[in-house]
Amino acid sequence: MKTLLMISARNLFRQKRRNILLGSAMAVGVTLLIIASSFANGISDVLFNKIVVFVAGHVSFSSNEGGSTSKIVFRDRERIEKIINENVPELESLDEAHGVFSRIIGNGVADNMMIIGIDAEKGLSPERQAEFEENFNIIEGEFEDILRTDVENPIIVPVEKAEYLNIKKGDIINARFVNIFGQNQSARFTVVGTMKNDNVFMQSILFVQYKNLKRLLGIKDNESGNYQITIKDPKKNAIIVTDRLHDILKPGPAFISGSIVKSAKTENVTALPFRNTEDAKKLISASFTLSEGKMDDVLKRDGAMVSDVLAKQLHIRVNDKVQISFKPKFSDNSALLPVTVKGIFKSDDVTGKNTVYVHDYLFYKYFNENIPDLVKDKGTAFIPADSASFKKALGDEWVLLPRTKTTDEYTNKVSSIVKLKTKATIIDVNSMYETASQVLQLEFVLNLITFVAVLVLFFIIFIGVVNTLRMTIRERTREIGTIRAIGMQKKDVRRIFVLETGMLAMMSSIAGTIFAFVIMGLLSVISFNTEGNALAILLVKKHLYFMPSAVSVISFMLLIIAVSMITAFFPARRAAKMSSADALRHYE
Repeated sequence: MKTLLMISARNLFRQKRRNILLGSAMAVGVTLLIIASSFANGISDVLFNKIVVFVAGHVSFSSNEGGSTSKIVFRDRERIEKIINENVPELESLDEAHGVFSRIIGNGVADNMMIIGIDAEKGLSPERQAEFEENFNIIEGEFEDILRTDVENPIIVPVEKAEYLNIKKGDIINARFVNIFGQNQSARFTVVGTMKNDNVFMQSILFVQYKNLKRLLGIKDNESGNYQITIKDPKKNAIIVTDRLHDILKPGPAFISGSIVKSAKTENVTALPFRNTEDAKKLISASFTLSEGKMDDVLKRDGAMVSDVLAKQLHIRVNDKVQISFKPKFSDNSALLPVTVKGIFKSDDVTGKNTVYVHDYLFYKYFNENIPDLVKDKGTAFIPADSASFKKALGDEWVLLPRTKTTDEYTNKVSSIVKLKTKATIIDVNSMYETASQVLQLEFVLNLITFVAVLVLFFIIFIGVVNTLRMTIRERTREIGTIRAIGMQKKDVRRIFVLETGMLAMMSSIAGTIFAFVIMGLLSVISFNTEGNALAILLVKKHLYFMPSAVSVISFMLLIIAVSMITAFFPARRAAKMSSADALRHYE
């Protein structure tokens, strides 16, 4: 083998001009391939770790009540954070996301902008701190100024909007927005800083401390908005984590365990909701028999029916108004669920003796705002068995939307929420591949470009190697005949040409790799003016961002060498098959 390598190396340097031309073409191809791959990896890193994280998180948890776009709230913040923290070992950061579309009024000028709440008190890792400072360049003031308590609702404004609104640090601006109760709200904010952001999408966003925004929106301390979940290795784990959370968030039954006081008597009762769908209403009608009242009245939005046992004990009649008193999870004071009895049903062990069945719209109005401790109360409540014919008609503690895999499915799911006809909390868990797909499509385009570059490079190698070897074989036919005549085997002749091509490919790959790193270094120095340009999101500090991978570079080099040698194998095999007599008689 040593002899074959020496012969291949000698032949390689004998035909310098032809090999330099072919090697240069291969080196240029390798250079372009590494640059394209490194740029694609850099953009991918920017997308996943700098844009998607701030726009939607790698995984997002969202909730709203009754399908209302303004009522974005989950009533048990502690519970959902516990579920996420305990079941997502890949977790890097869990951020409560609050935002509201607002009409901002400056000095004689107004504009529509988003107010975003962020937790400035939360400690950041050095890496996240660097990313944060990179994305939010504070021009005036300090970012921590939004924690100030000596001014009214401190806020940080983008420089571009500050100029448009004719405001500066220390000025007061007014904002009009809709709170979670659907009420028009106005508030005053004090500008404590301005920031510069090259990302055009972030130039209409104002930042406040999230606790202040929660207070203005009417969200209590025990409640939360949506969550943005940042995880390790999002490309690998985003869908896995989303599916896992979706399985864990399967809801349990909704109920209120309390008591009714009437006619100087007190009875413990369980209130259960029935859904506001046609299928659910049919199940309720078929499963319950009324001794008093009409089922049509029970199935109306303010409808409720009590068991005959409960009605007898408390002397309840149709159209009586009763109040179910219960203990909320986050309050020391009792809460009330007022109902007007529209029917009295014949009870048994399946329906429950001390039960009240309440329409979805009426039940969740009080259940959501005074959420009980379902885990604690489950021991005293009556929960119908899964085998009960009407069990599917009963409501759960929340409605969990089905998982989606594509953006189109996600869009259809969101638009169909209104068809659920419920006032229950609606929960959805999504990965970035659904919520931030438009951003991530850019990665697909870049990968496609890289793939095309690979195909072009392979084509160059194939044509170049085949043509070069054909010319080489024609010129060295008599040489082939000579070495065959002195005893060299066919396989050794074949190996000489294959090794010669492999050595050329290896040297070209090394040269191309060095050249690629030099070019990337030079391109990274160039600063681009990105003001008002959406393509600024592809840059880091106004510079092109390349992220070469050692594994990718080595893989490309090995792949080029392998392709070259495989391509060389076929003409080399044909040369090896020539008889020594024919080769020696060849004249050109």
